[in-house]
Amino acid sequence: MGDEYEYGVVKGSLKLNRGRVTKKSTKKPKKSKKKTSTKQQVHEQQPPDEPMPTKTAAEQKHAAMLQRRKMEQIEKLAEKSYRDQVKDFNDRLEQAPEQHDMPRVGR
Repeated sequence: MGDEYEYGVVKGSLKLNRGRVTKKSTKKPKKSKKKTSTKQQVHEQQPPDEPMPTKTAAEQKHAAMLQRRKMEQIEKLAEKSYRDQVKDFNDRLEQAPEQHDMPRVGR
């Protein structure tokens, strides 16, 4: 028995804790939900036919600007066919100085 305590080794089967290691927390009583939130009150006051506004005026203006820019970009791309775009690109390459020499695009 002297050997066990000298080296810090205890022989025998492993003893596991059978009970809870941590203390079980007690449940707090839930408060009644008599008070409704202000959003629910506002929603109940409005007729259901009207949609709730989700975007501010600035957000709506920004979305309209993005839509307009997107349409302008689509119109700009639709003006020229692919063949015309390749022709213009090759013309620009021919006019460029030799140090910027690039191969021509086919088609």
